[in-house]
Amino acid sequence: MRVAYVSAHGCPLAAPGAGSAGGMSVFLRSMAQALARAGVQVDVYAASHGPCPASSDSETLRLTHVGIEGAPNFADGLLAAVEEAGTDYALVHSHYWTSAEPGLRLAEEIGVPHVFTGHTIAAIKERAGGAQEPDARKSAEDAAVRGSHAVVTFTEEESASLSELFGLAPERTYAVPMGVDLGLFRPHASIEARAMLGIGRGERVLLSVGRIEPFKGTDVLMRAVALLRERVRMLVVGGRKSEPGVAWLRDVAGANGVSNLLDWRAAVPQRDLPAYYAAADICVVPSLHEMFGLVALEAMACGTPVVASDAGGLRELVRHSETGLLCKPGDAAALAEALGALLGDALLAERMGVKGAFRAERFTWDASASRLAAVYEQVASAGPGE
Repeated sequence: MRVAYVSAHGCPLAAPGAGSAGGMSVFLRSMAQALARAGVQVDVYAASHGPCPASSDSETLRLTHVGIEGAPNFADGLLAAVEEAGTDYALVHSHYWTSAEPGLRLAEEIGVPHVFTGHTIAAIKERAGGAQEPDARKSAEDAAVRGSHAVVTFTEEESASLSELFGLAPERTYAVPMGVDLGLFRPHASIEARAMLGIGRGERVLLSVGRIEPFKGTDVLMRAVALLRERVRMLVVGGRKSEPGVAWLRDVAGANGVSNLLDWRAAVPQRDLPAYYAAADICVVPSLHEMFGLVALEAMACGTPVVASDAGGLRELVRHSETGLLCKPGDAAALAEALGALLGDALLAERMGVKGAFRAERFTWDASASRLAAVYEQVASAGPGE
């Protein structure tokens, strides 16, 4: 089977945490490679993320850049690229709302079924306290959910939410969790990791990884750090120096009197992230909502306890009081209390880290690819008319 992936928003080779790149870039690359191992060839047609490596054509990842992110003629470029490739596809799978219209158009043009994954959904973000999303996005997501032969989500909760919001029939949605590379993300020696990153052995380190923006709860974390009675190093990994989010982060830290505790570092490639997880006492994921929560899973795989928001996919990943602690989204006092509980009990933190690593073993990309391949077989066998 051969499948066309459409991504007008992100490139699988982009470093997560920089610009608008995030977990979707990791998903596109890792899932395409895992599907190749499962016998499904994925051709990714993506927008370039600016400072992004050149297109790839390998046995496990065939990538074609179709213009740059935000280009208005992405759909035309997509059709031209697919025509030039001359490849027969069993179906088209579009990722994120900006890919919906081009993906639906491509699927109709070549006469195959269309599958959609939102990665985030405007109505769910707004309900979680995010900023008002544009009407164009809501219309595109509505058209994608209603016009696709199947919708793939990351959790059962997300599938239920889509059924509620769009009247989507349960049999048209499939929950396929993300995975984690257990060969890369695994427990490492904290002392060595700290030495490599210039962090002292005796320091207490809280780690935040990903895009720097209000919806990710970065400001909530700064307020929580201000409430802690213990001095910590707040290690934030994400963004680039020129991005407005970094200036905002520093302003928030200053407003809360914790500028001296903030250690911001630019986004790094995935291969470098395990050292940061190993160096941390706690990985903090204070997002207002996460469809899945890949950072939490990576931290768990590295044996680092997680304190996260009790929201979305995080509540399915993190077992409260077992592999980490969950607290009310946006509640700085609750977050500070949870952080203080783990910082004050090293044995508890260590026990949660061990159990987290054990739980993470359930979430492999190969297992996810096997489930998704079964979805593709079902959708493709039904044909575009179903």
